[in-house]
Amino acid sequence: MAQRITTFKQLHHAKPNFIIGFDLIGQEDMGDPLHKFANELTDLPSTANFFFHAGETNWYGKTDWNIMDALLLNTKRIGHGFALPKHPQLWSTIRKRNIAIEVNPISNQVLGFIWDLRNHPASFLIAENFPIIISADDPGAWNAKGLSYDFYYAFMAFAPAEADLRFLKQLALNSLKYSILTSEERRKSNRTFQKKWEEFIYNIINMKF
Repeated sequence: MAQRITTFKQLHHAKPNFIIGFDLIGQEDMGDPLHKFANELTDLPSTANFFFHAGETNWYGKTDWNIMDALLLNTKRIGHGFALPKHPQLWSTIRKRNIAIEVNPISNQVLGFIWDLRNHPASFLIAENFPIIISADDPGAWNAKGLSYDFYYAFMAFAPAEADLRFLKQLALNSLKYSILTSEERRKSNRTFQKKWEEFIYNIINMKF
């Protein structure tokens, strides 16, 4: 861990607009909790951002603390948050802080956390108007080909019955809204996205695929 912290500091100092954040990943219930690394993490530069995986393998065990510690460390996003609905006080705080949850549909199914994606906690998060971001988690582990498949499963399994293309658009926009882009970078990205989206809709209407 000490070596990784040192490496991050060096890279962040050299490329602060490219190496922007830090995360700890692994099977939570078999690893060390976030609070064990609190001193090292709080020693990072104030310009470093956190995007912690937390609450992925949580069944009311010691990993309960990881979501809380992620909040105390001012994480910008939470990866998985699979156990979040079990802890209303925590999700109330996350809602107030407008922290987005990174949802990983295929990863959660491949790793055996949910067999039927229609029962995924993301359905609850969407119903409660939490901001979520679609992610592939560990795409290299199963040779994932981009995010299209995760978006497809999210739409088919999580979306309410009346959802349409606007649901997919909002999921995509969330990726920009809850990123660490500067305000100007976000404006440019939103303009580019809107142009591409309009081309996409035009091609659908005119059957140009």
